[in-house]
Amino acid sequence: MRDYLLALIVVVLVPLIVRYAWIGILAWFWVGLFAPQWHAWTFMRGAPLATYLGGATLVALFLAKDRKPFPFTRETVMLFALAAYFAMTSHFAVNSSGAWDFWIHFMKILLITFITPLLIYGERRIVWLLLVITASLAFYGFKGGIFAIQTGGAHMVLGPVGSYLSGNTYIGLAMLMVLPLILASARMFHHQWVDLGFDLLRRFSRPISWFLYGVFWLTAIAILATHSRGAFVGLLAIVPLLFWHMQKKWLMVGVGFFLIAVVGVTAPEPLVERWQTIETYEEDTSAMQRIQSWGVAWNMALERPLTGMGFRNTALGYEWWISYANFEGGWRHVLSPHSVYFGILGQHGFGGLAVFLLLIAFTFQTFNRIRRSARQQTGEVWLSEYAWALQIGLVGYLISGIFLDVAYFNLLYAFVALAVIMRRELEQAPQAATAPAASRPMEPEPASGPDPEPNPVRADKDTVMSGTLMGPSSSRG
Repeated sequence: MRDYLLALIVVVLVPLIVRYAWIGILAWFWVGLFAPQWHAWTFMRGAPLATYLGGATLVALFLAKDRKPFPFTRETVMLFALAAYFAMTSHFAVNSSGAWDFWIHFMKILLITFITPLLIYGERRIVWLLLVITASLAFYGFKGGIFAIQTGGAHMVLGPVGSYLSGNTYIGLAMLMVLPLILASARMFHHQWVDLGFDLLRRFSRPISWFLYGVFWLTAIAILATHSRGAFVGLLAIVPLLFWHMQKKWLMVGVGFFLIAVVGVTAPEPLVERWQTIETYEEDTSAMQRIQSWGVAWNMALERPLTGMGFRNTALGYEWWISYANFEGGWRHVLSPHSVYFGILGQHGFGGLAVFLLLIAFTFQTFNRIRRSARQQTGEVWLSEYAWALQIGLVGYLISGIFLDVAYFNLLYAFVALAVIMRRELEQAPQAATAPAASRPMEPEPASGPDPEPNPVRADKDTVMSGTLMGPSSSRG
């Protein structure tokens, strides 16, 4: 039944995308992050859904009359520079054919990243994209959190088998990046900052927000239950930032103290043993493999500082790879850099790493500007809160990326596209003097539950775009 249902969804989506091109962006990220084809069992299992939906989106892009001009920002310029630099390193790669194959794969991700700002604009479209990205991964947090509670954390939470997120480290990082987005979405429904165009959502906004608060905590539990030390370190980095942004902090501290000191809730033994290896990394094979891999990547970059070794250099085999190591342990393992930064360093040299880090720095600064400016300048509380959530998710990625090889994760480039889109939204929104009066600043949101009085829905906002399923349009975008 799953296969037939998924096939029906795709059959319905394709003509819908051709008619409403922006739906294609939502569908592409849903397929890329939720990976529904890996939940099927027969003819739809592993189907190239991203190709089908991405192709339909490209066709729709040329037919669409409501697309925006391409935004030339520092982020998009750095994306072009990254594509060009990786093309250069692929030309000089030690495994040229394999490098070009992966370069083409990466260009497909960048192509959607470039197209997204053309079709996603205005309050509703942006928030719907954020909700699709959030829900696609929050599903695994919800499911994984319940599984962890039922099993006492004794077993790992994993992603869908066969997908990019199947490993515990990858699904852990993905949930970590959307954890702040789940909280921001709960607040958005609670305060009704945005009219999403469906009366049913407006009517049940409070129950939806309560459910999302629950999903937030379940996802935090699921991240721990992945047993991924990289995700654990990333979670430690963002917890203070999440805590600082919450209201009723002392109530949370009191509940935590009660659960630990009175009820006796403790971390499961398998998790404690796993985390303790961070301290005793010299005795842990997995940790020493990482140190060995980082040394390999560093020595490759020293030999070829501008070009690195190119994509898929590990295809040359273990003997070639180990010749760059500073030491050889008594193991043979999957040849991986085990780090975003060392991975790019070994594959693209110091130049490639510099371009990548500049892209991340610009994206981070843009989110910071939106977070600080949106509420005061335009009254767009939702814009400020989601920029905060994306910024914190990016912090989690940067910290966990020290230990995980996720440089080409499509969620990261979705964040870059959202920085471009949200900056444009900020710049084109009415200033505070002319902003809608009902759009007033938000009080800090509680972590333990909603405030008693929500903000009213703003009827005069730019909540509808032309040519969408949501009705007639405002011209601002």
